[in-house]
Amino acid sequence: MNNLIALTQSDIAPLVALSDATGMFKPLELEALDEVLTDCLAGEDLAGQEAWVLWEEGVRTGFVHFAPAPMTVGTWHVYWLVIDATLQGQGRGARLMAWAEERVRAKGARAMFVETSGTDKYTLTRRFYEKLMYEKQGVLREFYAPGDDMIVYRKGL
Repeated sequence: MNNLIALTQSDIAPLVALSDATGMFKPLELEALDEVLTDCLAGEDLAGQEAWVLWEEGVRTGFVHFAPAPMTVGTWHVYWLVIDATLQGQGRGARLMAWAEERVRAKGARAMFVETSGTDKYTLTRRFYEKLMYEKQGVLREFYAPGDDMIVYRKGL
């Protein structure tokens, strides 16, 4: 993988803009992302959380944010995975996920969880996780909004 570098303060605004440019996130979600990345640098909220930025030829092309799930043993959660919209479908997301899985496996993780929307807009996202051998564990009906279910996926490590 090209340069994968730990999140810095100067990455936050560009990563929020990168996420916005995908067209996948609502304004409220982008605000939450800004807070999550700020808290990650401050060591607040989720103990052990990490965010890593993918750089290619001096440009941020994606990032992954993950953390141990609170009050669990060996369970981790990928909270954010974003790849530049113009570069999706070329293996970057899969490589970032494999890297994150290996990183947490080395820390004793036994499972990784992800959650995503059940709307049509997220069909490719769900297929992506399924292709990476994440198994659908459940559906929380209308979790995000009326007509917008949460789909929970798990992969044993």
